[in-house]
Amino acid sequence: MHLSSIMIDADGSPLGYIAWYNHSTGEPGFKVLRPSAKNEKYGVQRMEMLAIYFALLDNERQIGMLVNNQKKKQIVVNIRSDSKTCIEQLQGVSKIRDAVLQRICMSIRKLLDRNSYMIVFDHLDRARNHAGLLLEQRRRKEIEKYLMYKHRKYHVDRALMTDLYSLVSA
Repeated sequence: MHLSSIMIDADGSPLGYIAWYNHSTGEPGFKVLRPSAKNEKYGVQRMEMLAIYFALLDNERQIGMLVNNQKKKQIVVNIRSDSKTCIEQLQGVSKIRDAVLQRICMSIRKLLDRNSYMIVFDHLDRARNHAGLLLEQRRRKEIEKYLMYKHRKYHVDRALMTDLYSLVSA
């Protein structure tokens, strides 16, 4: 039996952003969810687990097409995350203590049960996670956009004040 592999990186942010990157197609995916509450006990971990869930869900069709095209090959989907805790929980090595995380994990397991391909969960370093890099780039762009807005607003307000001052002093 031959193996064919699909590798997908997933990452989540407590700010409500999740991303995945499919190495086979070169396609990224983004979703904006409700951010976790500040200092929420399992907020970061929930976002990481949701990123894995949506990575599987959003790539299900593409994986299914590959499975149908390669009947003689066993398909292995490698989901990678920089959250060691989430990976260990999905592998069954660590216990899940949060009820919301348990529900997310059960949803992932339901996705796994209805498919014929094998899914492997792997931990990788943060610097090698393409989805994490995509989230960082997106965050930098948002900060840059906000700073540009503030800069323009400052100059418009200043110009307006100068015009008003010249009208009053004339």
